[in-house]
Amino acid sequence: MGIRLIALDMDGTVLLDDHLTVTPAVQLAMQKAVKRGVLVVPATGRVAAMLPRVFLEMEGIRYVINSNGASVWDRVENRVIYTNPMPAEVVQRILKILEPYGLLTQIYCGGKIYAEKRSLKRVNDLPFIAAFIENIRKTQIELESFQALLQGHPEGVEKLNLAHVEPELRKKLWRQFEEIPEISVVSSAGSNIELNCAGASKGDALCHLCESLGIVPGEVMAIGDSGNDVEMLQYADYSVAMDNGTAEAKAAAKYCTASNAEDGVARAIERFVQL
Repeated sequence: MGIRLIALDMDGTVLLDDHLTVTPAVQLAMQKAVKRGVLVVPATGRVAAMLPRVFLEMEGIRYVINSNGASVWDRVENRVIYTNPMPAEVVQRILKILEPYGLLTQIYCGGKIYAEKRSLKRVNDLPFIAAFIENIRKTQIELESFQALLQGHPEGVEKLNLAHVEPELRKKLWRQFEEIPEISVVSSAGSNIELNCAGASKGDALCHLCESLGIVPGEVMAIGDSGNDVEMLQYADYSVAMDNGTAEAKAAAKYCTASNAEDGVARAIERFVQL
């Protein structure tokens, strides 16, 4: 049974530490897989509007798992084919908890990122290179308040992201959020907190996508490096953690590959897909 679909995390996996680029070897391996008829599916915590250029420009990239699995986008038909939103009422409760702290809070909704004007100045505090910070600025939609957005989307939003939270506050908030049964709490970086609807995950989205395509776990490879990749790694029979990955990602995977700076994704594809 050959691999028919490869689900690839973005930051820390496919992308280098600039969060923008890939190595030539990784790009070539993905292109070869696509040419062999393998579905290459970006699976990211990012919203659709922040899909890296390498994937926007690569032919054959049809499906994208966004917002930690809260949305699956069909680029060919330009429509969302699966969604698992966090109810607006739950988001309101989370925002009330966050009110005293003035954090950079981002809401992912409809493939776009929204942030309140009062917190956007904190974008400059993010631990990224200038080019990626500018990319974040360009993709965020500025609001005076989240209230109108939530009133317009009672069905809910894809994700709520807290960017670059100070360590002690991060621990405190993480514990508080874990006590809310309607949400899941994960992270794709050491300083952020990512909140989704309970049950939403890259693994859940990958499962729904594969079922719709008639693909079984034995035909799936998933590669990731962080806590928000765990369910995806657990779903795929060919699960691969990056050498630069977290302990929980490595524990969830059957195999390990080199780091994102050492062509880890390319090595995994070459090992398991007959290129």
